[in-house]
Amino acid sequence: MEFQEFLPWVMVVVGIVGLGQGASWLVDGASRLALRLGVSPMVVGLVVVGFGTSMPEFAVSVRAALVGSGGLSLGNAVGSNIMNLLLVLGVAAVLRPIHVVGGARVLRRDLVFGLLPAIVIMAAAWSGFIARPVAVTLLVIFTVFIIVALRQAQTESPGRTVVAGGPWRHLGLTAFGIVVLVAGSEMMVRGGIDIARRFGISEAVIGLSLMAFGTSLPELATSVTAALKGESEISIGNVLGSNIFNLGLVVGTAFTINPSTVPVFIIRQDMPLLILATFIVGKIVIRDGKISRGEGIMMLVLVTAYVAFVMIRGG
Repeated sequence: MEFQEFLPWVMVVVGIVGLGQGASWLVDGASRLALRLGVSPMVVGLVVVGFGTSMPEFAVSVRAALVGSGGLSLGNAVGSNIMNLLLVLGVAAVLRPIHVVGGARVLRRDLVFGLLPAIVIMAAAWSGFIARPVAVTLLVIFTVFIIVALRQAQTESPGRTVVAGGPWRHLGLTAFGIVVLVAGSEMMVRGGIDIARRFGISEAVIGLSLMAFGTSLPELATSVTAALKGESEISIGNVLGSNIFNLGLVVGTAFTINPSTVPVFIIRQDMPLLILATFIVGKIVIRDGKISRGEGIMMLVLVTAYVAFVMIRGG
């Protein structure tokens, strides 16, 4: 058997290794930088880590928009958000229950900003076309979120803490972790898609399931690593921040570049399911500030049902 046939499997393995190591560096650098600068880990998870782990979705969706594949662009973002909420937090909670201390106000704010773009897309693109004004509205919502999050971070700063190493070292470790995460995710996605095509899986199913799973791997690796290291707020912040980036910045940028039609089933079926998943996770976390192992298992059952639904529905 030629090496070319083994290459996709090699890419998947190397990608997984890169995801694990990149996540470790990213969480270490981000958490130490937060302590040194007096910024809460939740905010670091939302802004720094959320942006870094959303880079695969950004690259995939913008690239798809440039070639006129609006369905892949939107499907990747929506599927990835569902994976983030149910799979990423579910796995992290099963490994170690997630606790968020004193973050109810921040959680409510970020849940609202996570729901608002989804509602705008569903309402304005019900017929299956995302126009440029809609995309620009998503970018405006994202910009407002960043401004509000940073201003609130300044007013609720916990104060600086002395940690080993200079700020540039921690920033460099964070940035390098992001680069390794993105590279690992890219290899994982490319190898996985090649393998899926060899088994005859359709492009639509690849976009909504395998592609969404692949581009969610940085969030999964980062949140699991954060949970195991006791940085639960980074886990929650990473997922919520990444979801806001995906619908606000990623979809907004993609369809501002090239407004196009999208499959109506994504708007009328997957988008409502994303909104429902956001409500479920929000209710679980805000109720008592944690996600237990039992709730994590329930979330994994739900995401398994969603993937089965996507594959049976096809497209």
